[in-house]
Amino acid sequence: MTFISRRLAILATGLVAGATLLAATAQAEEISNTQSALAYFNRLDQQKRGSFTLADMQRVESKDFKRTDENHDGKLSLEEYVYGIPQDREDVIKRYTRRFQLSDENQDGFVSLDEYMVFCVRVVNLADTNKDGMVTKDEFMAVAGGDNE
Repeated sequence: MTFISRRLAILATGLVAGATLLAATAQAEEISNTQSALAYFNRLDQQKRGSFTLADMQRVESKDFKRTDENHDGKLSLEEYVYGIPQDREDVIKRYTRRFQLSDENQDGFVSLDEYMVFCVRVVNLADTNKDGMVTKDEFMAVAGGDNE
């Protein structure tokens, strides 16, 4: 093998290793729907009892709504809703955009606090399969943790 051939082989090996490292890093940064659902559940289960109620969810989401409503007009635009998510995190932006669309009852491109509270009711009604008023981690993960989105 000539000197140039060896240098090209080393360069090619380095490029392959670099590409593999970049791919692994990008894959590690992606958050699965299951991981996202678990993080969301843990945020709603602030008392760490392994469940949350509609009142818990509405309290947490109401505070987040008011904090996120940057221009204080009583409604969220999609831009406000996804603000702060890095542009290269398309998986997270897609997840938040879907949640925004599901919350926008009248499809006017904005989510009011009332619409968001209705969204909370829909989530709890869907997840609370035994209808005891408490959404457990298992119940929540069964409806929100799929990796098919």
